[in-house]
Amino acid sequence: MGVDQNDQIDQEVVDAISALGNSQRLQILLALGEVEREHHEQRFTMTFTELYDAVDIDSTSQFSYHLNQLVGQFVSETPDGYRLTYSGTKIVRVIRSGVYESTSTFEDQEVSGACVFCDETTLLATLDVDQFRIRCTSCNAILITDFCPQSQTRNRTSEEVIESFCYRIWSMYILLRGGICPECFGPVDTVVSQYEHGENAQHIYNSSCRECQFLVSMPVEVPVAFYPAVLSLFWEHGISVLDVPLWDLYEYITSDVIVMEVISDKPFEARFTVTLNDESLSLRMDDTVTVTLEP
Repeated sequence: MGVDQNDQIDQEVVDAISALGNSQRLQILLALGEVEREHHEQRFTMTFTELYDAVDIDSTSQFSYHLNQLVGQFVSETPDGYRLTYSGTKIVRVIRSGVYESTSTFEDQEVSGACVFCDETTLLATLDVDQFRIRCTSCNAILITDFCPQSQTRNRTSEEVIESFCYRIWSMYILLRGGICPECFGPVDTVVSQYEHGENAQHIYNSSCRECQFLVSMPVEVPVAFYPAVLSLFWEHGISVLDVPLWDLYEYITSDVIVMEVISDKPFEARFTVTLNDESLSLRMDDTVTVTLEP
């Protein structure tokens, strides 16, 4: 299969990535990152001499050569000295977080919640290579899957790793709610589709970034749960939705707290009823995943 014409790689991209393939240049980036950390100030500037003294490079001419390979894309040269660009900062964070390393393992953990396909409460959190997954051990459906970087597992217990995914998922949703890619902050396009497992299906919405093609899929019930009136209803009944993991939210779907009635598949339109202790709200969603409250 050939490379799509739109995906042809510009030589400037090749040159930028090639510039990083040198330990001395990475030292320079890390030195600039470290001085930002020490001074609690982003875009902190170092003079040529200060930066040279901070790295282990034999001569000023050799140092100057490697520095020049980074200037522009990863390092900004100013009248006062040198500082990291946004791209340089991202590279430093990648190195520090160890996202290029193999993910640490953690023991499988049973978690609360319910399967939206078989209604069983037999969910298991597991790590498959570099993928965090919540699956149902009764019907073997994969309910949640996401990349799990080294930095998310390092210095955390298994329980803490699982909890961190609760908030990571909601942080992604908050950005997607504003049409922002959680990976590169580019604009996203959203479509509603069905995810099938056996004879059952679940309506999900897929958000795809126009820039980096990052794809996130979530149940259509999520925007309903985060609608202000619904958040308030849950709060009044002692439930903070932001602190409820997505896999726990599934139990509100299977127990008919959140009920969906599909009005149309193409274009997608659905009516939702949210009921807690005899208090109900009626809402609608269109094919742009926009939620409105019905009178």
